[in-house]
Amino acid sequence: MKWLKNSMLGMVWWVVMTAASAGAADNPAHPKLTLVYDSPYGFEETLESLRNTIHAHNFRVFPDRYLEEGLTDEFSVNTRQVSVRFCNFSDLYEALQIEPQVGVVLPCTITVIEGEDGQVQLLTGNVQAMLTLFDNPKLTAAFQDMEDKYQAIIDEVTL
Repeated sequence: MKWLKNSMLGMVWWVVMTAASAGAADNPAHPKLTLVYDSPYGFEETLESLRNTIHAHNFRVFPDRYLEEGLTDEFSVNTRQVSVRFCNFSDLYEALQIEPQVGVVLPCTITVIEGEDGQVQLLTGNVQAMLTLFDNPKLTAAFQDMEDKYQAIIDEVTL
């Protein structure tokens, strides 16, 4: 069972890092799935600022999760990789009214990772990449609003 968890952890890490490093070859037809932003601040300061900024933008913040949580034993989890989960229920309701299947791709998570070199990064799903999964003009407008909110949060935390 432990090998399965470790294999899953490796796959998750590979997907995140592959998507993060794909930024050099942006292709509008196939936008990168993950957006990566450098933070000029330390890990704890970035994490606290992110939580406060999300809350200030009228999102409900849920308990954080370690990225590796459930994939390895609780004593081996890297506590410098934290996913901050959040939701604006009125935005969610609006999107679900337009396209019920959109619930499976909503990116309501920003992950804060501190590298071995001390560099702190924020990773989030690319709203534009998720939009390519649907052919719905009404959803395009709702996703643009969501993308604007995400970008405002990221900008406030990283500037």
